[in-house]
Formats: sequence, C-alpha cells, structure tokens
Amino acid sequence: MSLAQEFNLNIPAALLDTDRIIVADPQQDMRMIIVHQLQKLQFKNIIQCRDGMEVLSTLRKMDVAAIICTMGLPDMDGLELLGELREDLDVNRPPFCLSMEQVSKEKLMLAVETGVDEILVKPFTLGDIAPKLRKAFKTFHNPRNPEKVYELAKDKLRGQATDEAEKIYTRLCESAPKSARPLVGLAKVAFKRREFEKAFELLQAAQDKNEQYVHIFGLRGDLYLAQGDYDRGIAAYRHGIGMSPLNPNRYKKAGDALLGQSRYQEAADILKGALVNKVHFKELYDFLSRAHYNLKDYENSAKYIRRAVEKEPENITYLNQLALSLKECGDLEEAKKFYNKVIKLDPDNKQALFNKAIMLAQSKKEQEAIKILERLIKKYPDFEKASKKIDELNKILEKEGA
Repeated sequence: MSLAQEFNLNIPAALLDTDRIIVADPQQDMRMIIVHQLQKLQFKNIIQCRDGMEVLSTLRKMDVAAIICTMGLPDMDGLELLGELREDLDVNRPPFCLSMEQVSKEKLMLAVETGVDEILVKPFTLGDIAPKLRKAFKTFHNPRNPEKVYELAKDKLRGQATDEAEKIYTRLCESAPKSARPLVGLAKVAFKRREFEKAFELLQAAQDKNEQYVHIFGLRGDLYLAQGDYDRGIAAYRHGIGMSPLNPNRYKKAGDALLGQSRYQEAADILKGALVNKVHFKELYDFLSRAHYNLKDYENSAKYIRRAVEKEPENITYLNQLALSLKECGDLEEAKKFYNKVIKLDPDNKQALFNKAIMLAQSKKEQEAIKILERLIKKYPDFEKASKKIDELNKILEKEGA
C-alpha cells in the first residue's frame, strides 16, 4: 500500500477546463502563446505571472490546479520556485510542468529530484502544451507520489492538527530515511507546539543529512526569534540568504519576521542587502520605509516609500505611509497632497482622515480639523481618539476666544 493510499488521499480524475492554471514566464509573447493554446482547448481560468514571487503571492490567495513555469524566471529559477512551493505552509503546491531548453541528463535528474512532474522542452510545438500539462497533473496525483502526502501534512499543520501532521511526517521519514525534508516538517510540528529544543534537534538532524537544504536556516531563524535570541536568529537568516543570495523570498521572509519582532535596524540591514544584490520583491520598499520610520529616520522612510508609490501609485497603504513620513519630515504641504489622494481614492479612509486632521491642527487650522474629525465620528462612532481630539481642539478655540 502506498502512503497516499494509507492516508486515503483524494485523487482527482482529470484536469477540468474550469480549473485555475498559472502560466509563469517573464516573456509576454511566450505566455500568450501558451495561454492562447490553452484557451483553444477551452481552459477558461488562466492566470499569468511574470516571476516566482508573483506565483507565490497568487497561491497565497487562491488554490490553483496546475502550473506551467519556465526555468528562466527573473527572480529565481523554476526549480527554486518549486522548492518554495513545497516548503511554504501558506500555499498548496499544485502539479508543476517545467519548460526548459538545452535539456541535459544532469538537468533532467535535478528536475526529477526536485519533484518536477513533467518537462516541456523548448522549442515546443503548440500541440505539446496540453498533453504535457495533463501528464504533469496525472503524475502529481498518482497514489504513489509522496508529494501528495507532503501536501496533506502541510494541510494538517495549517489546521493545527499537529498529531496527524506528525504521524504523516514520521511515515515520510521512514519511507525516505536519507532525506532532510520530512525532518524539517517534523521540526515545524515541534515549533507549532512550542517544543523549541526538539525543533532545534530535528533541524540539526536534517542538516546532518543535507547541509544544502536552505529551508533549514529560515526555520531556525524563526525559532531563535520566537525565543528572543535575535543575534542567532539573524545569523541563521543571513546563512540562508548567503546560500541563495538572489532569491527574493529569503529576504522577504527574514524582513517580515524581523519587522514583526520590532527589530527595525536588523530588518533594514538585511533588506539593504537585497538592494546591494539588485534583488527586488513587491514589498521591499514598503518594508524598508517601515523600518526607517520606526527608527525615526523619516527622510529615508519617505525616500523608500516614494519608490513603492512609483510602482503602485494607487496603493492606499503606501500613500498613507508616504504622507505620514512627509509629515514627520515637516513637509506638511506635500503630506497634505498625498492624504488628499488617499481620501479621493477612499473617501472614508480612517487613517488618512485622522492624520490629515492632526496635521491641520498642527498648522493652527483647528476648525478644518474639527470638521474632518466630526466626519470621522459620524462614520465611526466608537473612534475615541477622534472624540478626544475634538474636545482638545475645542478647548484650544475656547481659550483663544476668551
């Protein structure tokens, strides 16, 4: 009996034309060739992605039935992306068809070892696309495929079913005794249970089997941070980054974790390493701005968030952050311009309206500030900060009137 059969896994019969499919390639013309062919075959729900981080972001929002991904993504190669999908608890790893050129025996072996379900060799004909995609789907959903079992373990762990997840990872360890991967899974189980010492021991056992398994070091960093051992946590993150210095997900996860622990200087230092290595991801400038804002370095905070706004000029979070940074820099007129833009995009935006009112009060425009605050109270009756600010401003006006 296979592991998939042992755990009674659901095995879908076939890829449906209503299923979501991701086509990941930096070249628009290549994406369109594949998309056009899939649409001719009546596939109706195709999502195009330009890089690996966009694929990860998409999968955090929705389930996808299959991926056709080129080896040559700009931020990480196709095999690195697959490695991220296999380890990330926040995503479901779907059937993965890798398109690549100049296929050698070594490349094929590496793809198989990484868990690629099917390979689409470039240059390919239009008639190759659908059969390869369906074969990838069939390979992944084979009852003997351990990848299905790993996905079940991830699903149990996401749902806090740690006993079931532990049982599955233990069976995977038994079936692949030389692999580091199931030991990392068991370490995640121990982490969920806050059994830190056991988690560290499991990670060391995984490292003894494969010291190149980069995901060991990100999880080790998370463990150290959870215990308040920031120096060792940062060292672990840096080790993982050093192993794949052009992979943006390494920087994003480290930066996100450090910001979450209010380690702003350390987050800024690691994220600046991404800039030095010319590595970019969507949240990079937002993360850098937040780090510098909390370090009271408002000029750099404004500088970085401006770059984020340039890429997403209608992102309300970024516009609010820019206005706030400009306000702290003393550039009130410029800050007002961006608060107004937020309010134009979102007339009831609580943060922008309140901050604009505070800024007007600082500029001795108490009456204008009160009008905005009253508008806020009408929309958000329980907004105590706005009520208190109105009382404060009314006392100022009464004193001036007296």
